[in-house]
Amino acid sequence: MHYANASGSRRGAPVRSCDECALLLDVKPLPVSLQGVSDVGGLVGRVLQTRLREARDLARGLNDRDQQGLHDFRIACKRLRYALERFESLEPSLKEIADKLATLQDALGEVHDRDVLLTILPPTMPATERRLVNDRETFVDRAGALWHDLDQLMQALDSHAI
Repeated sequence: MHYANASGSRRGAPVRSCDECALLLDVKPLPVSLQGVSDVGGLVGRVLQTRLREARDLARGLNDRDQQGLHDFRIACKRLRYALERFESLEPSLKEIADKLATLQDALGEVHDRDVLLTILPPTMPATERRLVNDRETFVDRAGALWHDLDQLMQALDSHAI
């Protein structure tokens, strides 16, 4: 992993090599298997379990702290949130998780904004670069804490208590 901006200089947020990014650029959603599903409750559970597994698998981006990993995790959180919102009329308790996921997405969006700014920032602005890097790290830490806090709420999804 290295730091690079659009001109290739070593600065900004960590990014993966071009070969690594080619594998991750278009993270497709996991397919939802409906085999054996016979009612609406089973459908809801299967969709939410699949989206939750996808988000948990991509949460490694929080530890890696790299642009693509965090972006992919943000997209997985968005898919999970949209699924929760789709089914909250059937189970109102899903709204709390969806709202907290929205807050997590906001923090990840702030990380992404700083990643973009760091790639276009002129090299003549080192103080701004330091501030953006520090802000980025603060938002990654915030996202990690939010994800950790969501774990208890999401255990209800694990136990199918929806």
